[in-house]
Amino acid sequence: MNAYLIVAIACGLGAAMLALLAVRQQKASLGGKSLRSGSGIITAFLIYLYAILNRCRFSRYILHYIRKRLEFYTHFDERTVRRKTASVFLITVSAFVMLVLFFWLITRDPGMLLIFVLVLLLLGDTVMDIFVSHIHIRLLKQQLVYHELLRHKYYELKSVEDAQSEACEALNKRGLYEIYMQAERISDILSGADQETGLEHYYEVAPNKYLKLLAGMIYITREYGDTWKDGGSVFVRGISHLSGEIRAEIFKRERLRFALRSLNVISLLPIFFIKPLRQWAGNSFTPLDNFYNSRVGIVLGLGTIIAALAACMALRRIQRFDGPERLYGERKSLVNRLYDMGLYAVVDRLVPGNYTTKRAKLESLIKGSMSGINIRILYTRRILAGLAAFIIGLALFIGLNLNYAHRILHVPEIPRGYLGGRLSDAEYEKLQEITDMDRNILTRIRHKPDEALIREALAEEGIQDQAAQDLAVQRILDKCHRLGNCKFKWYELLLCLLFFVLGYQIPVLNLRFLKAVRRIDMEEEVAQFHTIILMLKDMNRIHVEEILEWMEMFSVQFKDPIQKCLANFSSGSEEALEQLKEDVAFPPLDGIIENLQLANEELGVQKAFEELEDEMRYNQEKRKELNEHIVESRKNLGNIVGFLPVYALIILYLIVPMVVTGMQSISAFYEQLSGF
Repeated sequence: MNAYLIVAIACGLGAAMLALLAVRQQKASLGGKSLRSGSGIITAFLIYLYAILNRCRFSRYILHYIRKRLEFYTHFDERTVRRKTASVFLITVSAFVMLVLFFWLITRDPGMLLIFVLVLLLLGDTVMDIFVSHIHIRLLKQQLVYHELLRHKYYELKSVEDAQSEACEALNKRGLYEIYMQAERISDILSGADQETGLEHYYEVAPNKYLKLLAGMIYITREYGDTWKDGGSVFVRGISHLSGEIRAEIFKRERLRFALRSLNVISLLPIFFIKPLRQWAGNSFTPLDNFYNSRVGIVLGLGTIIAALAACMALRRIQRFDGPERLYGERKSLVNRLYDMGLYAVVDRLVPGNYTTKRAKLESLIKGSMSGINIRILYTRRILAGLAAFIIGLALFIGLNLNYAHRILHVPEIPRGYLGGRLSDAEYEKLQEITDMDRNILTRIRHKPDEALIREALAEEGIQDQAAQDLAVQRILDKCHRLGNCKFKWYELLLCLLFFVLGYQIPVLNLRFLKAVRRIDMEEEVAQFHTIILMLKDMNRIHVEEILEWMEMFSVQFKDPIQKCLANFSSGSEEALEQLKEDVAFPPLDGIIENLQLANEELGVQKAFEELEDEMRYNQEKRKELNEHIVESRKNLGNIVGFLPVYALIILYLIVPMVVTGMQSISAFYEQLSGF
């Protein structure tokens, strides 16, 4: 048996055993006897493995990335965080190793293996997104159970603190691990010495905005007491409104997940159809094989691969409902480190000056996309993207020239005007002999187009016939001329500079795409603001600044302008609200800001927003339509992006080659006819 095969099987079995161990630990953690109990030896092994992997730079980066994606565990139970992170790491790496080995054993093609590794990296990130999304949805569903328990216990005990404690114990008994950890944290805040500091800390680390709202409502009700209106508790009514928001969120996420299912795989499938399609077409029609191996054919193939990878990355962003990711730890990103290492000397010269129109537009674009970067990092990314595109273009043209020279010297060329399908074995062997002879002669004359030297070399090869020599001389001179053109040309340098310009614009285009996707969710967040105000307006001692604080805590799309408004509120509330209205420039939010201005002047919060309750049923219907619109918009955009690589494969790699080779064959056919 082949030694490589033995090593591959051994590695695959080892990876499978580690993956099975991690999967068993995952199941044990979800269905254990007690939520605080570990799983003995397996848990100890995973925690020890985490410590070992954390010492290596490369594995530490992967571990921290996984921790960042599982951030709802962070700051609550470090033991669980490490166990879960090590478990996901084992499953991911084991699956990666097994798939790479399996693909290599099947194809034995280094180029396809490299592409497969890139695809696996993208798919691994996508699988991680799906895994985290499932956990977030499970957390939201468990939070609905938490709300029901809290509501029943509050009616029974008439005390928010006691109801919270009883609900926490009930969640523990039911085995709802994720929400139990959050409920326990809220209970610790209520029983702590410094409750306000604990609550502010929880706002920073809570896994979703709904738990932030719930924690704030429980704290306010405990501090200032509940309010009764129309025979009902304002606290319980707020929980009901919050449950409605969670149900709408679950509906939206699950509908979109169903609508865009399998699109990530579909967008990447054309990559694996390139080689089979090329082999099938080349074996059926020899001119097509020549086209696929030409410069244009290689560029079209690379274009199809790039389209597939870009579509997969765009789909990941479309499927995401969360805001910008928070980085784990304090380690700077690679772009920040490169800026500090010396790129600042170039970047600071390129960044537009203060108070210029261009700088204002770019800063507005950065805020609108919620990318979490500043303008200097944007320009650092632009320079790096431009340099990467320039280097890729340089490598592409050099590689195309080398490939073209290799094909001239080593690959048989079909006769001009050949109209057949597939060459027979005898014909191919004859062409190969001619190619070998031409290569020997070209090597002997060292690519110098001297007809006398060529005829002398042909005579040594045994070709004495004058007509045969004339044909061979013409063929070899043509090859010599084409070999002379296999050099890096001035217009290829211009194209590399064009690639630099295009790469330089990619970060800005990416921000524009993120901003376009973000606008789909802006109306829905305004509807959520209505729900927040309905929950808060009847609570004791509520005022405009506190409503703004709750809106800022809940907001994803309008967080920056609301933060700016809060920072300026103490200097002048009316001016701050007016500035907020100018900053957001979004008509659906203008009505809320105008009511906040009225409440800030004389009416008070309850009177300023009293029409919200009258319009609640209408708003519910409108909200339902809005959710349908959001899902439909993302679904349509996702379908366009997801099937774009399929269209690229069909058009660029099937239709265009057939049309071009067909036109060339027709042209050769007419030349043959005109020769008679």
